[in-house]
Amino acid sequence: MAFVAIEGIDGSGKSTVISLLEKKLPRVYATREPSSGPIGRLIKEWALKGGSVDPHVDALLFAADRIEHYKREIEPRVREGYIVISERYIESSIAYQGAAGVSREFVKYINSLVPKPDLTIILDVDPSIAEARIRQRGGAEKYEYLSFLRKVREIYLARAAEEGYPVIDASRRPEEVAADVAELIKRVVRFK
Repeated sequence: MAFVAIEGIDGSGKSTVISLLEKKLPRVYATREPSSGPIGRLIKEWALKGGSVDPHVDALLFAADRIEHYKREIEPRVREGYIVISERYIESSIAYQGAAGVSREFVKYINSLVPKPDLTIILDVDPSIAEARIRQRGGAEKYEYLSFLRKVREIYLARAAEEGYPVIDASRRPEEVAADVAELIKRVVRFK
């Protein structure tokens, strides 16, 4: 049916909003990156805990996981008629690895084997709010510190302007954010 990517800095509320969307929209298949596959598990167990010293390695791991994730999970579910909503996709790599010094061209090239989503939505929140949310949920990973989140947010907002992605104010109550996201999805998806 359709493929939607929900993007935003850590602590922007992506997981919460997607959980609410599962209740608001029909035939939603929610997924996330890193995936639950073997490469995704490696990323969670090693790379996000500070594993690599070169951000290009992280970018390559995320791209490999994304290709596998798309082929194994996203593409089949779209063909089965689901609205697939992924927490993170290519724009996450552009933003996060970009903030770590990897060129946008490199990230785009290594992700060229997967298609763009039908809709990419950016959940935007001030990094200080995001950082407080991260602390509240218990601990930070490799990319979850304020100065880095500021860089990532700048890239997300620049990409939204360049690509015409809708940007949703995620500092509000999750139900309000989810309602706005659901409306955007309804404009793109034809419900039967």
